[in-house]
Amino acid sequence: MKISNQIEHLRNLFNELRYMEVIQFGTITLPIALEEKRYAEALLCYEYLASTYFEIGSYQNFHAVMDDYEKLCLTYGKDENKMVYYYLYSLEHIFTKHHEQSIEAAKKSLKYAHLLQNDELIIINYFNLAAQYRYINEPENAHISLKLAEYYKQKIPAVSATIVRGYLGALYYYASTSRDMEFNQTKQDILQHLEGKYSYYAGNILFAEAILNYRAGNGNESLELFEQAFFQLEKQQNYVLLSVIERYLQRFGLIDQFRYKKELQQLVDKHKSEPSSVHKVRNIHADLFFEEETSALTVKFPHVVSKENTIEFVEMSLTNNEAIYCVHWCFITDKIEELFGTLFTEQLLFTLFESIYSNIFEYEAKVNVLSKNAGEAFVKNISESDFFKLLMKLEEKLRTTAVHTTSGIVEIPIHFGFIHSDQLKKEDVSYEQLAAFADASLYYAKSHGQLYIYS
Repeated sequence: MKISNQIEHLRNLFNELRYMEVIQFGTITLPIALEEKRYAEALLCYEYLASTYFEIGSYQNFHAVMDDYEKLCLTYGKDENKMVYYYLYSLEHIFTKHHEQSIEAAKKSLKYAHLLQNDELIIINYFNLAAQYRYINEPENAHISLKLAEYYKQKIPAVSATIVRGYLGALYYYASTSRDMEFNQTKQDILQHLEGKYSYYAGNILFAEAILNYRAGNGNESLELFEQAFFQLEKQQNYVLLSVIERYLQRFGLIDQFRYKKELQQLVDKHKSEPSSVHKVRNIHADLFFEEETSALTVKFPHVVSKENTIEFVEMSLTNNEAIYCVHWCFITDKIEELFGTLFTEQLLFTLFESIYSNIFEYEAKVNVLSKNAGEAFVKNISESDFFKLLMKLEEKLRTTAVHTTSGIVEIPIHFGFIHSDQLKKEDVSYEQLAAFADASLYYAKSHGQLYIYS
């Protein structure tokens, strides 16, 4: 049941393109599934991880996952698993410039997709084939593949974000054939269905527009778009697409005019080495919350300090007559642990803590981790209205964090307790008093089932 719930949560994260969370939770579920010989679930983990690493452009991790994914899929995989594996295998060979192997893999994926009547993979594979055939100068095969993709596209009544990613193949095809109208329509489809999601694909679109402009004879505009794509992909650390950009700049004879040639080539060369195993693919887990690991936590979150540093911060603020808020928070995760297990729950808490930290660090604040599901923060130089705006911002962010089980969605209750230093007599204000009152307020909110209690 626990692994089934974890897989369901992974499925929803992937469908929502929440790629970093897919990595965080996938690297927990995969070793458990392998250890328990739950190969069907393990194959799904490999699928989500490999797809995610490709989409975000993590060259090394994509290859590491594909190496172990292949062994398990070809031994234990069913038709559904092989359909996805060969699709990803095709992408792997596009990247390594083995176009014949890539086309053969796409055809194998198509064979399974037709057998299973999976229109989504049929469309994605045909679009990718159209782009590939165009790249290797086989226009007739490219045109046939495109027409087949468009035919099956009409059969899908509802379009999800996951299939829209596959439209990138169409975008590259239209760019390379200078078909402006179809290019812009496909671009709008992509932007529409990815609206509100993290823009992992902004660099892809800029890259395609650079190709379109070059084919239209607009060399200067093309070069400028290549540069914009470079900046976007460098920021995202998408080394897969950066290497493809280098390839196209060389193909178009623009590499020597590209102002960031040296930086581009250094990035591509640096990330060509491949780890030998998926077991080298690891993520920071929530056991950093344990007290003996607090120093490791502060590496990623510099505003996380020890209790001693927190006391020093508070005393210095009070000595300087600075008003200060003390905030305590707590997540209730007993049900989550029962449904998903300890490691999953710890990673979830780590993710939730990141949400709190990313919002609260904007203010002059110090954060102290009290336990895996509780913490405190001291915020100074903030008005009452801004403080409550911060609470509402945290509530909005954290309330959208839910887990998906095989039986439905489960929310994670969160409670806050807080006090302002002006609410205490001046002679009574200290770290201990502020913490005690914030904790009492937190307990009262928990016992009444409220986000917080304010009087």
